[in-house]
Amino acid sequence: MIFAKPPSYPLESRRRHEQGTVVLALILSTDGSVSTISVAESSGSDRLDQAALAAVRKWRWAPIVRNGEPVMVQGKVRIPFVLTH
Repeated sequence: MIFAKPPSYPLESRRRHEQGTVVLALILSTDGSVSTISVAESSGSDRLDQAALAAVRKWRWAPIVRNGEPVMVQGKVRIPFVLTH
């Protein structure tokens, strides 16, 4: 992974004590950027799901190389939102 700024916890979600884990399904392009992304498993909060999507869309990985050529790959990313006291 080259760049992975964690998602911001939405203020309204903090106020409402919303927590949960978002599982995102994504496809990385040959340059390591996110080509497509969707929510595979919701946290139960649309605000948290959207915050995870917005953050991971900007993440970057080193290109995956097979047989000397960069390839597209599928994967899943788990983003936990946990309030600490």
